[in-house]
Amino acid sequence: MSPSLRHWITALLLVVPLVIGAAVAAATHLDPASAWSSGEEPAAAPVAVSSPELVDARRAAGEAGVQAGFLTTGTGELADGVAEMKTGAAELPTQFNEAVVGAQQLHQGLVELQAGVGQLGTGAGEVADGVGGAVDQVIGLGALRGQLLLAIDDTLHNLQGVRDPEVVQAREQLTGLRGQVEVLELDGEMAQQLQALKEGSREIANQLGVPGYAFHDGVYSATRGAQDLSAGLTQAQGGVGDAVSGVEALEEGTQRIDDMATRTQDRISAVQRALPVAPAATGEPAAAVGPSLSPLFALLIAALVMVGGAFAGAYRRPLLLAVAIPALTAAGVLLLWLVGGGLEARVLALSVPVLALGALAAAVVTRQLVQLFGALPGSLVAGVLGLVQLGVVGWVWKTLTTTEVSAAWQVAANLSPLNWATAGLTAAGNAGTPGVLWLSLGVLGAMAVSGLGGAVLERRR
Repeated sequence: MSPSLRHWITALLLVVPLVIGAAVAAATHLDPASAWSSGEEPAAAPVAVSSPELVDARRAAGEAGVQAGFLTTGTGELADGVAEMKTGAAELPTQFNEAVVGAQQLHQGLVELQAGVGQLGTGAGEVADGVGGAVDQVIGLGALRGQLLLAIDDTLHNLQGVRDPEVVQAREQLTGLRGQVEVLELDGEMAQQLQALKEGSREIANQLGVPGYAFHDGVYSATRGAQDLSAGLTQAQGGVGDAVSGVEALEEGTQRIDDMATRTQDRISAVQRALPVAPAATGEPAAAVGPSLSPLFALLIAALVMVGGAFAGAYRRPLLLAVAIPALTAAGVLLLWLVGGGLEARVLALSVPVLALGALAAAVVTRQLVQLFGALPGSLVAGVLGLVQLGVVGWVWKTLTTTEVSAAWQVAANLSPLNWATAGLTAAGNAGTPGVLWLSLGVLGAMAVSGLGGAVLERRR
């Protein structure tokens, strides 16, 4: 393998950790703001100087954000409810038309039923009259039974002894008739049943045809009720369209309210994002507020340390590199202690590997560029790349301290070692999201290992 090809492979290996880090940050939504804030509340970057007004303003903005969240939730539920109401109201005209048609059909059916009941009443009255007359005659015939038997007996007695054949035949017929009259029992239970038949037929006739009886009046009342229902629904049918229009207007209004609530919440979030986190004020315990480090200070310190590492890497002297990395790390820690607000020893200790790996990454990148292009051209390329990444990373971090930046710019910044050194220092100095610190250490450490491994292999060859 030619030396040039080996140098290019080593250079590509230095780029791989940056690509992986950018991909992981994009997949897990670890933006630079996560370096100074570990909660869900949006926050601007910490500032170096605190004031009571800033603390009060941030507290008020936080309370407003909570209330805006409640308002947005309520307006969202209101909009969903009105949307469901609108869906149901869209079917209301069809259903109401069906109700009107049904009421009209019901009224028409009851009118026909009422006419039929009237005809049935007339027929039932005639039936009751006939049944009553027949029953009266039958019951009256029962009352004449005794008289008929007495008359037949007298006639048979008078005809007894007569030998005339016609008289004999007549006597036999009377005898048979007497047996039939004796069998005819029209009193007692039979009479009661006939009387019940008479009364029942009359009751049916009265229920069907006489006002004041329950069935007759019930049919007429139902007919009037169906008529009133049909008339009322027909009259109200014209207002269904207005009701549907009102629901649509209500839906539009609630949607506007929900949009306004959402915009209000977004604006409050923007205010919260624009208000920087204040460090501990004079005379206030640092533990009450927590450590703080301005991301711009972290950027400048990381840039200074990495510039020193780049110079050390350009000379390609292992001894110089072994001396420069600890010295640059110590200088960076000292600067952090000077500019940081209430930084504890633990925070400074966490910044040590970030600074050391950042300086080492800058050194191995510069060394690889010098090997690829030569001493002077490689140094110039390293300087240009350094200025470019300082401009991109500086603009992204400066903008993110007060507002949001597009994902494309964040990915571009994540492809720079300076970005990861800045993110690691900011996360350590502000007790930010731990994932930012560990990802920064992983990217810078992988770059340092790749560069040192390539350098060791090169020296052995």
